[in-house]
Amino acid sequence: MIRRFESTVAGPAERGEEFGSRHASEIARTVDAYRWLFEIRRAEFGGPPTDVDGLARRALERIEEYSPDLAQEIRGIAGGAGVPVTDLGALNARTEILAVIDRTAGFPGPDECSAVVSLGDEHTEPAAVQTWDWYADMADNWLEWTIPLPEGRRVVTVTEYGIVGKIGVNSAGVGLLFTMMHHRDDGADIGVPVHAIARRILEVADSVDAGMALAADGRTSASTSLTLVGARRAGKRATTAELWPGGPGFVEPTPEGLLVHTNHFLSDPARAGDVSPYTTSGTRVRYAALRGRLDPYRGRADTAQILAAMNDHEGGVCCHPDPEFQTEPYFGTLATVSLDLVSGSLTTTPNGPCAAATAAILLDSAQPVRPTGV
Repeated sequence: MIRRFESTVAGPAERGEEFGSRHASEIARTVDAYRWLFEIRRAEFGGPPTDVDGLARRALERIEEYSPDLAQEIRGIAGGAGVPVTDLGALNARTEILAVIDRTAGFPGPDECSAVVSLGDEHTEPAAVQTWDWYADMADNWLEWTIPLPEGRRVVTVTEYGIVGKIGVNSAGVGLLFTMMHHRDDGADIGVPVHAIARRILEVADSVDAGMALAADGRTSASTSLTLVGARRAGKRATTAELWPGGPGFVEPTPEGLLVHTNHFLSDPARAGDVSPYTTSGTRVRYAALRGRLDPYRGRADTAQILAAMNDHEGGVCCHPDPEFQTEPYFGTLATVSLDLVSGSLTTTPNGPCAAATAAILLDSAQPVRPTGV
């Protein structure tokens, strides 16, 4: 089931209070899930105890400096849900706190997510799709949130309860895809949480260039790629900002207009400190699988064709928990998200691209999906 909520107020504090009061139980459940995950990740490799509340307070300070409006919204969510604001700080800095834990434990956690943009030709709008891969225990802790803003702009984001933003699109025709990475410099401190940066971009950016400037404006402590894509009215283009403590670096599409990003660095100098390829081969396998299937379209694949290419279990793009080969906590594709830049909306399918590709075929049988082996 897809859970959806549309805020009815535009002021940040009031919007947060409304969201928190309407989703108090879901926020409490998500807080508990991340407290559990922080401890599981710490204990897995014998790291020292983690001062989660202290890290959360530092994250709230960074958010206040980066975007006072988002800090107001987060305090409103905490008040509406009846939880300490540090719980919301920990949720919004979950990537940064995990980076601190991974650094002290000496081993990064699993990588996740695959993102694709195909710019299309002069007559078509870009197609943008991603998988969101994460811990299966979090499968009930996310929603689609529609956010009206005071100046009349609208944001739609797929995010977790209590986290201000993640994957999304705005009414100006700018979309954002989001994947995690790991760099040897991650986790030395708490920087601006990447989820706050993603939300700020969706709120403010009316072009990819504007979004890139906002991405560069927040000093980060946990590596993440933000792939921005713009519709024609927003300046049709796409770029990935690879955020890391010394960054950002930027990755452009192929000359034909294809941009694929998984969980390893593609820009210099960051890739010299990339640790993901040394701890798991999954990110490179997924990247190669997607490039192999989508390169023949020469940047003109539509959403259905991208979903068909992502319907790949052998390369791990479509990931399902397998208790026979995994230890708890299990890991899998929780959702597949495609952006509609023209309408400023998105389509979310629970679970992997295999489900989304089937839905696309049923909804658009007039445009059959090319076989995945192209």
